[in-house]
Amino acid sequence: MESNDRPPAPRPPAEPWPRVAAGSEEPPADAPRADSAPAGEGGPPEATEATARAEQGDGAAGVLALPLLPKLLLVAAAAAVAVAVAAHLGAVFLHVAPSNTLSRQHDETLDDYIYPEFEQNWKLFAPNPLQQNIAVHARAEIRDEDGSLRRTGWVDLTAMDAESIRGNPFPSHTNQNELRRAWDFFTGSHDDDNRPNGSRGEMSESYLKRIVMLRLGPRLGADRVTKVQLRSARRTVEPPPWSKESVNTETRYRVLPWWPVVSADIPEAAR
Repeated sequence: MESNDRPPAPRPPAEPWPRVAAGSEEPPADAPRADSAPAGEGGPPEATEATARAEQGDGAAGVLALPLLPKLLLVAAAAAVAVAVAAHLGAVFLHVAPSNTLSRQHDETLDDYIYPEFEQNWKLFAPNPLQQNIAVHARAEIRDEDGSLRRTGWVDLTAMDAESIRGNPFPSHTNQNELRRAWDFFTGSHDDDNRPNGSRGEMSESYLKRIVMLRLGPRLGADRVTKVQLRSARRTVEPPPWSKESVNTETRYRVLPWWPVVSADIPEAAR
C-alpha cells in the first residue's frame, strides 16, 4: 500500500525585513538608517564635508595659534632672510651691470663684498670665450737645517686639481674653482708688468700666496719656506681638423716675481 504521508513543501527563505508596499519610500522599521552609521563610516555628505573643513582649518591655524613671541621671532627671521637675499642680489647686480652713478659711489664696498667668493664674469658666454688652456705653476725657496737656502722645482698646481677632479662624480668646489678664480683675480688686478692696481692687487697676491702655501706647505714644511714664485703656462687650443684657421700652439709663460712669505701667509691647515 502506498502511504499518504508526503514530505512538507520547502518554505521560502525569510526576508531580512518585511516587504514594503510598491510605491512606498519608507524603509522598514528595523532597517539600518544612514544617519545612525558610526562616525567615520559614512554619514550624510554634509557632515563629512563639515568635518573635513574643520580639520583643514585646524592645520591652517597652526602658526596663527602660536603665542605672540614665537610669532614675532618667525616674522623677524623671515624678514632678515628676505633682506639678506635682496642685498646679495643687489650687490651682484651692481657688480655685473655697466658702470653707473650708484656702482661708482659704492665701488669699494661692492668689491669688498664680491671678491673673491662671489666674483662674476661672462667669459663662457661673451663674444670672445676662453680658447686657451692655462695652468698655474709654483715653486718655493726653503731654508735647510744647516741654514742654507735652496729652490724647489716647478710644481703644476692645476694638474693637482685636475687629478682630483678626473673620474670623480662629485668633485669639490675647491678643486674646480679656487686656483682658477684666484689667478683670474690676480690678472684682473695687475698690469702686464705684474704691478698691482690698488688694494685689490695686493689682496690678490696675498690670496695666491695662501693657496700656494696650503698646497706646498705640508710637503715642504711651512716654517721652512721663505719665498714663493708663480707662473702661468698658456697654450692656445688647437682648432678642429675641418677648420682652416692657423694658430700658434706654443706654450707661453708669465713669470711673477718672488714673494716673501711671512707667518700671516701660512694657513692653519698648512702648519
